[in-house]
Amino acid sequence: MQDNKPIDRDIDIGIAERSIHRVHELIHTVFTQPARAQEALQALLPQFSPEFSMVTTTGRLVGLDDVEQMFRRAAGQRPGLEISVSDMQPVWRDAAGLAMRYLETHRLDGVETSRRSVVILKRAGQGVLWHYLHETALG
Repeated sequence: MQDNKPIDRDIDIGIAERSIHRVHELIHTVFTQPARAQEALQALLPQFSPEFSMVTTTGRLVGLDDVEQMFRRAAGQRPGLEISVSDMQPVWRDAAGLAMRYLETHRLDGVETSRRSVVILKRAGQGVLWHYLHETALG
């Protein structure tokens, strides 16, 4: 007998929210904990699809190799950094994935910066992979 209940799309949103939080927890570890940076980087990189690209807050278009090199250079270089993620909202979804908008805030040495980000996540197994990220710095 087939179950005809509709698929609960809110599950997708929960998976996306957990992925966003997880990726930022790993980024925080890479930046702030020199002894655990390489371990965190090894857990972080598989979160991105091989064709991942992003637009940075400065408008630069970069690929996964560039992102990996940036994380390797910055590993352990920002002790005291705080990262928070809030205001997550789905902006689009279909059978292949979804896009989420969120606010990311960094605090370091008394300076706070924020960016509004949109990430496109592709479904992969029981989770998602980061396919594209666009960050816009907030004044």
